[in-house]
Amino acid sequence: MQLSAFATGSVTLAWDASTDPTVTGYNIYYGGASGAYTNEICAGNATNATISGLVEGTTYYFAATTYAASGMESPFSSEVSYSVPVNAPVVNQPPTLNAITNLTINENAGLQTVSLSGITSGATNENQTLTVTASSSNTGLIPNPTVNYTNANTTGSLTFTPVVCKTGTATITVTVNNGGTSNNIVTRTCTVTVNAVNQSPTLNALDNLIVYEDAKSQKVDLSGIASGAANEKQKLKITAVSGNPGLIPNPKINYTSPRTTGLLTFTPVANTTGTAAITVTVNDGEASNNIVTQTFTVTVIAPPLPTFDAINDITISEDAPLQTTTVTGISCVATNENPKLKLIVKSSNPSLIHNPKVIYRSPDATATLTFKPTAKKTGTTIITVTLDDSARRINNTFTRTFTITVLSNNVATPSVAIRAGTDPINSATGDLTGGLVPVTLQSLGYANGQFALTIAGAPGYEPALSGTTYVIEASTDLVNWVPVYTNTAPFTFVDTNAGQFGQRFYRSVYAP
Repeated sequence: MQLSAFATGSVTLAWDASTDPTVTGYNIYYGGASGAYTNEICAGNATNATISGLVEGTTYYFAATTYAASGMESPFSSEVSYSVPVNAPVVNQPPTLNAITNLTINENAGLQTVSLSGITSGATNENQTLTVTASSSNTGLIPNPTVNYTNANTTGSLTFTPVVCKTGTATITVTVNNGGTSNNIVTRTCTVTVNAVNQSPTLNALDNLIVYEDAKSQKVDLSGIASGAANEKQKLKITAVSGNPGLIPNPKINYTSPRTTGLLTFTPVANTTGTAAITVTVNDGEASNNIVTQTFTVTVIAPPLPTFDAINDITISEDAPLQTTTVTGISCVATNENPKLKLIVKSSNPSLIHNPKVIYRSPDATATLTFKPTAKKTGTTIITVTLDDSARRINNTFTRTFTITVLSNNVATPSVAIRAGTDPINSATGDLTGGLVPVTLQSLGYANGQFALTIAGAPGYEPALSGTTYVIEASTDLVNWVPVYTNTAPFTFVDTNAGQFGQRFYRSVYAP
């Protein structure tokens, strides 16, 4: 090792490069007594170093070591000494920065932080503004680090993120500059090694699923399937396991590597309900970081009841002809391939109305019921209609009822009487002579009932209130009607509730 004094208070050391191929750098140790080294600097892979800040009139002793990438360090070299001259001229002292430890990380390790320490201007009487910079020898692996440092602090940090899916080494060089014209820079280096590691494969999350008991084959799409890194081309394998095979057997898998999508299919066990957790695993076949799993739950529930719309009650007259009513809104949640729907209709009083005939074909939404009352019979019966899906084990039937009332034909015939008002009726012809006419409508035989009368006139001779319907609440009610004709024409009061009572009557008069 050779010594060369460039200026008072500093010394430059130079040495021959080591012939050992494992050596990657050199450390310099020095102190104020032989063999007692209280200071250390890392020279990196350079073969010279300048040491500043030495005290005038003091003898310093120096020795060097080599180090390898593994961190192993050699014994000390032969020792050399240097005495700092007295009364040396004042010169700028170089800044200081402690050695930086080498770093080993894994591929795709994410944001890294490296601490910096021992940052000073180089002398207590020097208060320059310090600038810290950092650069990478391999920006394709480690981009130039971001420096976090505030002037006058003795510490700072570097942050950087390795490039995704890249491996190798990079030398990070950190420089502290105190802004002087000479002896203004100190540099430190460290090596960052990025080791290759297998990246875990990927699979998107799967939604939970609810299906009905006895449902047919179910399909679940798989997406986001990948090896985990663009530079990894492993053959991927997918498996799926059910936590309750008595409800959901292990699903079948349809997947071909390296596609990003796949398909699971399964069919719930017949006549069972409950829940099962399905675990799907993607394996890239490597020794580590080789598996990703996603789990979803399948819940099997009993299907809702089949249903149909309510049916209105029916009133008919004695000896009425064949009647027809429609059942609407027939529906079911068909969990099987071929639902088997049928309507079962029963009468509570078959001596009055036999069980209605059903005209229906599954799975139509409507059906027709036909029935006819027994001759000379009156009364009521409750018709029970049941919709049955015989393909189901449970929740297979739904029932509604409606009432049929058969009324007797033996009732008094209502009539309409027209009495004189301001202008009397011609007693000979029954003609109205015009003006305001109070008309008495008599509901004979319906003392506490109700029926409707509609005034209807002959074509071309409709009275002023033609088409108006009057509802008669008691046996007698009054309606004021104004005839407006000069010609004689017939008009009629008609019972429009004939379907309810089985009666229809007409009373014709003439208007002038």
